[in-house]
Amino acid sequence: MTVYDRKYDWTVAIRILHWVTFIAIGILTFTGFYIASPFWFIHTPGTKEAYNIFSMANVRLIHFITAYVFIFAIILRIYLAFVSRVDADWKEFMFRWLNIKEWIATLKNYLTFKPYGVEGLKSKYNPVQSLAYFAFICFSILQIVTGIILYTMNDNSIRGMSAVQKFLFPVVQLFGDYPYIRLTHHLLTWFFIIFVLAHVYMVIAHDIGEKNGSLSSIFTGYKYEKDNE
Repeated sequence: MTVYDRKYDWTVAIRILHWVTFIAIGILTFTGFYIASPFWFIHTPGTKEAYNIFSMANVRLIHFITAYVFIFAIILRIYLAFVSRVDADWKEFMFRWLNIKEWIATLKNYLTFKPYGVEGLKSKYNPVQSLAYFAFICFSILQIVTGIILYTMNDNSIRGMSAVQKFLFPVVQLFGDYPYIRLTHHLLTWFFIIFVLAHVYMVIAHDIGEKNGSLSSIFTGYKYEKDNE
């Protein structure tokens, strides 16, 4: 009979941030696609006009409010990664994916569609996970910056550009102009869509393959490991 040890893997803070980020990405993706290309039109009751109906304005408001929530979640996650006594895992994010030996062992499993049970790992992230989470943080920061630029691009007055515009204008120059900022913001959305789909698949695969409660752990905080003793 196989015996499993119960291990507390995810703190309450990490679990809350995980779900806040997940929900925020979903809302931002939906509203972002609508802002880019409205895919429904709401009429004023009894007419075929849209007066007194502010669907675009309402969607933009939801998008902006959710963006602030997303920014807060990412900042707090980075903060915990560096200073938390329990969740300080910045080394796992930034350096684990540089381990060549672990890449070889991990790819052997991934290439056979078995992204679990990698032998020889000494941390909770394998190199693929480490690189994916590192890319997620980097692209989140870039998405936030490009989003702020688009949000403030019309904040001009008789005094000229706003302070935020002036601060971020070098980024606009680096990308070429505002249309390229918008394109980058749009393309990054597809990264988050692919990331979420791949993440869900990997979690389910780990849960089924290792039978360690990976899926339920993001709700309960606990995983289960085989007792080898």
